[in-house]
Amino acid sequence: MNQPTPLGKPMRLHRTEWGDREGYQQENTCKSQDEPSREPSAITTSSSLVLADKIIVEFAKFMMGTSGPDYRLPEPPTTEELKAFEVWNIEYLQAMDNYHRQQAAASSLTDEHDEGTEDQAERERLKKQALEEFEITLQSSHYLPAPLPTNNYEITQVWKDQCDAQFRLKGFPRITFQWNKPNLDSSSWNNRAAIILAIQWQQWYLQHRRYSSNVQLKVDAKGVIGRWLKTSACNRSSTHHNNSNNINSELPFDQQTEETRRLAEFKRQHEIRKEKIGRLRYATAKSCIPKQQGQYIIDMVKDPGLVSDYEDDPSNTETHKIPSTRILPFWRSKPMTDLLHELDVAAIQLSPNLSLKNYNLSLLGRKDVRESSEYEVLNQVVPLGLHKSAIDTDFYNDNSILERKQLQIDNTNKPYSLNQALVDLQLLTCKTNAIPISID
Repeated sequence: MNQPTPLGKPMRLHRTEWGDREGYQQENTCKSQDEPSREPSAITTSSSLVLADKIIVEFAKFMMGTSGPDYRLPEPPTTEELKAFEVWNIEYLQAMDNYHRQQAAASSLTDEHDEGTEDQAERERLKKQALEEFEITLQSSHYLPAPLPTNNYEITQVWKDQCDAQFRLKGFPRITFQWNKPNLDSSSWNNRAAIILAIQWQQWYLQHRRYSSNVQLKVDAKGVIGRWLKTSACNRSSTHHNNSNNINSELPFDQQTEETRRLAEFKRQHEIRKEKIGRLRYATAKSCIPKQQGQYIIDMVKDPGLVSDYEDDPSNTETHKIPSTRILPFWRSKPMTDLLHELDVAAIQLSPNLSLKNYNLSLLGRKDVRESSEYEVLNQVVPLGLHKSAIDTDFYNDNSILERKQLQIDNTNKPYSLNQALVDLQLLTCKTNAIPISID
């Protein structure tokens, strides 16, 4: 089945207030009368950001010596490499501290005699040049660049050499990640590697796309690399276990590895939560959507496969939980996404008591939303029997007639559309100081 990475249509994503939407993150379908309108810039529309995400990931993979969909991640740093990296950073800080002290002492003597602005500018230039030359003397003495991938014609050897030079300058022996520590905050190696790759990507992108260096790219390249690192770590772990034992997850519990059990439990908990969300949305839809006109919508909502996956916040603890980040399914249409989110708002408002309301908030609440990553796209399953209006247009058009039949997509005309259902639902959920927005 052809399931391409979606580029989708531009979306306006706003964070709602805890009071109005019970802490629920969604696209702002109810707009206060005094809220100013904001138009997204050309560089920061959703489709542009999704494309930028893919380019950033490909850039990072290229610098690690791999490219394309069938890529192989490099081995993580060895214990010796991690220790050498730690020692290098300590020695680097000490050397730089001594260097700046010496420069400050020399500068105080020079400043007494040279006060001209031209002399000052020249001195600053020479200081910067001297610092760069000094840093080169501190760079890693052992560096192994990854081989140049042969199937990427946009990134040249020159850019790879420049990126390798920056990694070597910062004490790295090679470009890779600690795959068992996918959160950037938990690994100084990963955090610094992501920063270097993000800076190098931005420099390459500005030149390659022929943008002026004054253009501000509102893309969190480091964040993109961090999200990709998490999914790649899961992919690498899954591949490793499949290669070592294809039936590892089916072995008796005492013979399974700790990582296999952790991943299996993680997946099980996600499926349980998605089923709970599906049941709650179904019950809400039956209460709020007219059965005679919208029965087909109610039937679709019943399928837990329609529920978005989510990404837990890495700083969560047993006593302090931060709402998750919603991961939008690449195949799901924007009208269906908007309607599902409004059903969640209705479900929270329909909670019969405070205890159940708090539970529904914890079940449905999301702090943010993002598109599916490359790895997540490959692992998403499109539910069968959905109406065409629930399917993303790009995904629908990228599938043949036979593939659409396999998905059992309903192409019949429905007078009561998803957009109309959303507008009607907004009339029930919007506060008195807000007005529904027509989205037709």
